[in-house]
Amino acid sequence: MTIRLWPLDYEKKEHINKAEKALLRDAKKHFGEGHFAVNIDPLGMSTDKVQMGMYISPKEGLVTFSIYSGKINFNDIDSYITYVSFIEDRIYERLLDSKVLIVRDGDKKALKFPYKHVIMFPDERVGGIAVMQAKIRKLLPYVTYNFFRPITSKGQEKRITDFNIFSNIRKPFDKTFKMIQEIECRAIFERLAPEYTVVIPEIDDIKIPTRKIVAADEDLTITGEESEYTTFFLDEYQVAQVNDMGQGHRIILANPGAGKSVLLLSKAFKYASVYKESNVLLTCYNNNLADSYIFRRNCANFGDRKNIFIMTFHKLVKKIYEECLNDRLEDNIATEEEIKNCIKQIKNGNVKLRFKAIFIDEVQIFDPLYLELCYLLLESDTNGVFLMAGDLNQAVRALSRKGDAPWKRMRGIKLNFNGRVKYIEKNYRNSIEIGKYISKMLKLMNDRLSMLGLINSMEYEYNSFTLSDKPTIALKVKVGIPRINIRDEVLKVITELIEKYHLRYSDIAILFPYKQHACVRYYFLNWLKASLDDKGIPYSLITSDGANPNSKTRYSQTTGIVLSTIESSLGLDFKAVILAGLFPYSYVFKETNGSVKKEEISSWTKIKNMSDESQARVQSQMRAIYTACSRARDVLYVLSDIKEGTPMEEILKQ
Repeated sequence: MTIRLWPLDYEKKEHINKAEKALLRDAKKHFGEGHFAVNIDPLGMSTDKVQMGMYISPKEGLVTFSIYSGKINFNDIDSYITYVSFIEDRIYERLLDSKVLIVRDGDKKALKFPYKHVIMFPDERVGGIAVMQAKIRKLLPYVTYNFFRPITSKGQEKRITDFNIFSNIRKPFDKTFKMIQEIECRAIFERLAPEYTVVIPEIDDIKIPTRKIVAADEDLTITGEESEYTTFFLDEYQVAQVNDMGQGHRIILANPGAGKSVLLLSKAFKYASVYKESNVLLTCYNNNLADSYIFRRNCANFGDRKNIFIMTFHKLVKKIYEECLNDRLEDNIATEEEIKNCIKQIKNGNVKLRFKAIFIDEVQIFDPLYLELCYLLLESDTNGVFLMAGDLNQAVRALSRKGDAPWKRMRGIKLNFNGRVKYIEKNYRNSIEIGKYISKMLKLMNDRLSMLGLINSMEYEYNSFTLSDKPTIALKVKVGIPRINIRDEVLKVITELIEKYHLRYSDIAILFPYKQHACVRYYFLNWLKASLDDKGIPYSLITSDGANPNSKTRYSQTTGIVLSTIESSLGLDFKAVILAGLFPYSYVFKETNGSVKKEEISSWTKIKNMSDESQARVQSQMRAIYTACSRARDVLYVLSDIKEGTPMEEILKQ
């Protein structure tokens, strides 16, 4: 392992201070391996005067450090020592929650590796006389200067032992320690620098090794609540984006699996840490996506930080009504009139809530009115940032005007995005065969829509999609299924995934456009639930079944197969996806005078001759199919009972 710096492009980042940059330069030049990170905030205690960082040395252990500005105050020696002990205790406790980082001795536990916290004074120059002072000698086990000056010679690399940091370790650890593995490095980062990791709600099966350890007086008992979720590092490009703290408004456009949701959450973590006196908002439309954000925030120990707000747009409006206006909404979903009134109250100065940074995910399904309200909540100073991220190919809701992105239709607000639209093409999610399939689907779809004049392919790059090199477990597309056989086909696939590919039920999601559509006597969700109940197959709904409002399960608490509408799955991903229940997509539906009428999507010519409203619905249905397929990481089965020979079936077959 070579040394990896976090962030790598630190010289360009204004929020990385002079001392931190000096440390990174020194680490790059003199350290041979491991991870060296600055400007992290594991306990929410970093300030303008005290910054925190860490160094993971694979062969030696973990050091966290606090960088003090100014020189040592000899009257505060005891305070420094107390501070180091407090930080060390808190971080050690945080690391002990990880199964992958601990060993056990009976019912006691300890870290696998040596750990210590120290403080640094980059402005202090320690001479021979100063070192002889009794006060300095008292402080020496808790402070280091050597990080700030080269101590190597003849090409030898620095080691922690050169600083005598591990000369007196307070915290127990495995005395047989030999190496910190990469999985353990990821676990350390997930707990101490969560803005640089991706956590998936899949618990890794980790067995805690048994060692003979000497436990300290403190309570180090195995609680049974230690866990380890699957965790990945962000790559260098993503880390650079997280540390891009530029001002103003901007847009990120990316196809599924490009990690835009991960970037928004990580940027929210970073802004909440850097601007502790200001609020940060991360909002989206989808309850399940918001819940996945909250799950990751709680994993990252950000749950008790008061300045980071993660909620759906409608919960934001509800919060403003209840806490700022002392009023209430008629329902959990704000009406257009209630949103307009909220905007009016903000403009009149009756709402004091403001945010330093506002991040909006899946912006393509936001109404322009929603964006207007969010933009008015942005702080007016020059450091404020308004960042919208989305994928125009996943517009699963029909737009009111063809081809218009919602941010172009904000009333009275003209934002200049010249040079501020960033495209992310890399795909971190879909395995290679699934990626090829949805990439071809995307190109065919957009070519057809462009020919029909439904999108302007010259304005935005719709087909930016690169492939990963991860192998696909299974990809099957079956069309022409009689609608009466769709349940049996779904059950066959579930059996195949369990028996042939050895997946767990919790690895599988079944996605469908509608829970039911009475107009065509199609009740897919009820049929599916009855079949799963009959077979004793466990499942969780992350969308309400319509009959029982309590039937919905929080995304982070699901067990068994996940059942969801396509719209409710937006922003999520699963190891295996079964896309089914597509028959209603043979038509577009519109309500007239209280009755629903259907219009068959029989050909591309038929689409061309439809009304604007129907064309918008056709486009959103095509994009919903694409969205559903893109939820799959390793396994994708498409089971279509759409009428044969239609444009919708062509998209699936091609």
